[in-house]
Amino acid sequence: MTERRALSGKPRVVSTDGFSLIELVVAMGIFTIFIVLFLSAVIGLSRGTTQVKLTSESASSALIVFQNIDRQVRYADAINYPGNGPGGRYIEFRTPASSAPTGITTCTQWRYVAADGIIESREWQDTPSSVKTPWATKITTTIATAGANYPFGMVPAVANGGATKQQLVLTIDAGSAGLKAGASISTKFVARNSSTGSPSNVDDNGDGASDTPVCAPAGYRP
Repeated sequence: MTERRALSGKPRVVSTDGFSLIELVVAMGIFTIFIVLFLSAVIGLSRGTTQVKLTSESASSALIVFQNIDRQVRYADAINYPGNGPGGRYIEFRTPASSAPTGITTCTQWRYVAADGIIESREWQDTPSSVKTPWATKITTTIATAGANYPFGMVPAVANGGATKQQLVLTIDAGSAGLKAGASISTKFVARNSSTGSPSNVDDNGDGASDTPVCAPAGYRP
């Protein structure tokens, strides 16, 4: 407090109360800490919500793929060994006319395009004038993982001491590796009409391809 003289000669009190620079800096620091904590909580909540949503969507998409393949390969009589083409890794199988919905022997092909993280499928009738259907995308959030057999594999039928039917192996990791959110599913599908006598079951030269592939002539390789 300081005193000043008014014109009347009497002293007049003038207040100089207020925030000092130090007090202002401290207040701003406390406010900044509060804002940082608040924003961190909001970001954490948002990230958690995104992870849960992405995990749910990825699991749902992966399950749809598994359901489709299960329904298609169930009555197949031959599964080719998987292959790697310019368009990605693929696998294919044949459904005989007696089990195909159309009453015509049908070939189904699935492929994985690693660069785009997608899995898609197409099919055609096993006739001389058949036309392939366009690729239908089934999942777009596939995560590339290590392993030459990802995501398709084929277990050949064996006569003694093992499965007598061919099996298609499917493994899908879907979601976002960066957000650490997603789903991982792996299972085997049995081709009930296949056997050790299926033409695609043999790989005597060990090159990882069926000695007598079914379904896909050269022009149908993806």
